[in-house]
Amino acid sequence: MIEKKVKFVTSGQLMSFCNICQKMKSDIDVTDMANRNFRIDGKSLLGLMSIKLGLPMRVIVDGEDEELAHKYFTNYEFD
Repeated sequence: MIEKKVKFVTSGQLMSFCNICQKMKSDIDVTDMANRNFRIDGKSLLGLMSIKLGLPMRVIVDGEDEELAHKYFTNYEFD
């Protein structure tokens, strides 16, 4: 399991993130950083569109190709 901190600033970023997730075999969940009140499937564009842009989020990748997360999700990471 790999966790990454990400931030989506535009709806275009959400769409490209979803496209990447749909190509992966792993389970990908997106949760809020504060208290994990919700869990969104990273492969669901409709679910991702419910995220408030600009807020820090946590991406959890769990599966056979989780090592690809380091390569694919660097554009969305923040410190």
